[in-house]
Amino acid sequence: MRPLGDLSAVSDEELYAKLGVTIGHEFSHAFDPTGSQFDNEGNMNFWWTGEDGAAFSEKAERLAAFYDGIQPWKGVNCPGNIVSGEACADLAGMKVILRIAAQKEGFDYDAFFRAYADIYMSVMTPEVARQLLGDQHPLNYLRINIVLQHFDEFLNLYDIHEGDGMYLAPEDRVDIW
Repeated sequence: MRPLGDLSAVSDEELYAKLGVTIGHEFSHAFDPTGSQFDNEGNMNFWWTGEDGAAFSEKAERLAAFYDGIQPWKGVNCPGNIVSGEACADLAGMKVILRIAAQKEGFDYDAFFRAYADIYMSVMTPEVARQLLGDQHPLNYLRINIVLQHFDEFLNLYDIHEGDGMYLAPEDRVDIW
């Protein structure tokens, strides 16, 4: 990832992608299964209504099942139950920033999506990837490909349609928030 350096020289698209999505991601942890256990004073006190908690759990389980179906390599599936919290936060951070971007006239979505991908670009050996598969964070390439295919802004910009590798049907997308 290219360092941001002097922020006055960085485009809004790069700031939104590299800082905004990350900030949205981290804030959303206050509303995930762990964060929801603590109230505004930091005390362990589940503050959601039962209905809201059940609705979120259903969506988080759907996202975990989605990740369970991903095979980074033949015969090995992602551990959806392990990565679902971070995967939820990835989707939340992207959704928040795309809503903000929609209000900005002339926003360059191509520059934004490329800057976002730059965050997670990495090269690793299969051995390292296997070790990281048990981490609570999805593998880096999934944090790009899986997150982006859930959003119309990405699919429309790159003219991705049914039958294309990055296409994800609307009914298969998980909308956490």
